Amino acid sequence: MKTSLHELHLIEHYLLSDDKDGENCLFQAKLILQPELKEQVYWQNKTYQMVQNYGRKQLKNEINNIHETLFNTREHQSFRQKVMRLFSK
Repeated sequence: MKTSLHELHLIEHYLLSDDKDGENCLFQAKLILQPELKEQVYWQNKTYQMVQNYGRKQLKNEINNIHETLFNTREHQSFRQKVMRLFSK
């Protein structure tokens, strides 16, 4: 079950594009006729989801690190006080 680059491109276009073009309709017909293509679409979509979740997790970690640096270190104490004053009003 080897996927060609052309098939990968078609699957990517199907998964990432909006449903406004006729190519997606044609691709959906191919999905009905080719069950192995449907499985490839499933796994590529799962891969996209994993990459997106990993990116979100990385971003969340970066935000937490920045928060820790800004609000828990001595050199940023004046910044922390200014922010706290903004929210205390």
